[in-house]
Amino acid sequence: MWGDKLFHVKHELEEIKNCPICGGDKIFSYIKCIDHNFSGDVFNVDSCESCNFKFTNPRPYEKTVYKYYQSDNYISHTSSKKGLLNNVYHIVRNYQFKRKFSLINSLITKEEKTILDVGCGTGEFLNYFKQKNWYTKGVETDKKAREYAIEKYNCSVDDTIDKIIESKKKFDIITLWHVLEHVYDFKDYLYKLKSMLNKGGHIVLGLPNCNSHDANYYKENWYAFDLPIHVSHFTKNDIKALVKEIGFSSLAIRPLVFDAYYISMLSSKKSGSNYIKGIYKGWSSNRRARKNQEYSSLIYLIKL
Repeated sequence: MWGDKLFHVKHELEEIKNCPICGGDKIFSYIKCIDHNFSGDVFNVDSCESCNFKFTNPRPYEKTVYKYYQSDNYISHTSSKKGLLNNVYHIVRNYQFKRKFSLINSLITKEEKTILDVGCGTGEFLNYFKQKNWYTKGVETDKKAREYAIEKYNCSVDDTIDKIIESKKKFDIITLWHVLEHVYDFKDYLYKLKSMLNKGGHIVLGLPNCNSHDANYYKENWYAFDLPIHVSHFTKNDIKALVKEIGFSSLAIRPLVFDAYYISMLSSKKSGSNYIKGIYKGWSSNRRARKNQEYSSLIYLIKL
């Protein structure tokens, strides 16, 4: 098994009758995946016949899903660099900070710039922007990660966005790096985030792409399905539909190239293969994506 220790979780699941994006009621089973991180249980992904949106169904109730996050394999909630994968994750992450900063900084021309990072983990991304003289704010539901960000980097971090909404604070940039796929009512969440943007501001989403070559190759072993904590599995068309419905003015899409290597390494381990094959598959996925832009993960730059 993938995890060193697996714990059975009593099933408390809710079934979704209608597509969360288009509301269609014709849905079918798309794929079944094992939770290798924590429980060892099998979960199902459904697909909507009308719009092709894919979502975990049935899924844990929102009030009980926290049980599936209690795993040392959930790297974004730890600062540990033990083991090859942790080391690779942190090296690549630190390199990508520079690339992400360059991209985001180019979106805002004024001198005093503000950013809210939702799902900020242990705070390294926020701290990078803080050192570049941005006003920074974070949201992190995991208590240990949140406390680490506050104590280590002196970041201002809340446990939900509700307190920030009440303060009426507005931001130029709101980032969600591999977060929206965890959010249950993602439409309502995006509406709330929209209300927190300054005029001309951007929501920046980083999301795995289940239309990528590596997703199609690894199928049920594709690590970025990450059931059951990923409750939604987005594609470019899904985000385009949401951007139009919620009323943003424009959308640009960029690749997260390094994600293909990392996700493929994890997927290879999950399928009983080795890291070398995973690295090759990551390279192959990126090579194919140059033609159709279906990269393993994508950045969505959504302008108000």
